[in-house]
Amino acid sequence: FLFNDLLVYGNIIINKKKYNKQHIIPLEEVKLKSLEDEAQFKNGWLICTRGKSFAVYAATATEKQEWMAHINKCIDDLLKKSGKKASAEHAAVWIPDSEANTCMHCKKVQFTLVNRRHHCRKCGVVVCNGCSSRRFMLPAQSSKPLRVCDSCYDELSKSSNNADFTSKVAKSTDSSGEEDSDEDETNGNVQESKPSSFYGGTEEAASS
Repeated sequence: FLFNDLLVYGNIIINKKKYNKQHIIPLEEVKLKSLEDEAQFKNGWLICTRGKSFAVYAATATEKQEWMAHINKCIDDLLKKSGKKASAEHAAVWIPDSEANTCMHCKKVQFTLVNRRHHCRKCGVVVCNGCSSRRFMLPAQSSKPLRVCDSCYDELSKSSNNADFTSKVAKSTDSSGEEDSDEDETNGNVQESKPSSFYGGTEEAASS
């Protein structure tokens, strides 16, 4: 359901069961990306937000174009009237479990009932437990550390260390000419979907 400043999705009926949990997304967080038609998945697009990104599907190509145009118009109108800024960071779309029989990181571990699939919350790939045993803070998604793959952990750690170094240099060369005490310095901890389906009132299948 689309409002002037909010996007709400929920009330999904699956196998004659109704799921009433609703999610509210501020429009300034929303970014749309069109999807190419593939097999049975047609007329789709991505709704990307800071906390979660997912694919949605319309019944026809015309409906897809109308939905995307209307949502984008509401986003543009909101940003112009409110003075708010569009989010620069968006959560990764999770790769569906069905597309990965083996770990997409080490490419060795095969998934079974014992070796479960996991998703990196930073890049969305399907990985084994061994390749995603560490967690990192991703403030846009959660207040707690989230599971990330080894590659993303190394990248995030490096970015965090660089940010700490820049911060320390800036503090040691402030205009007073005096060095800040160690107590003033902080260690920057950079912080760590299942995609859902949405289509206002007429839900279509989406990748899981």
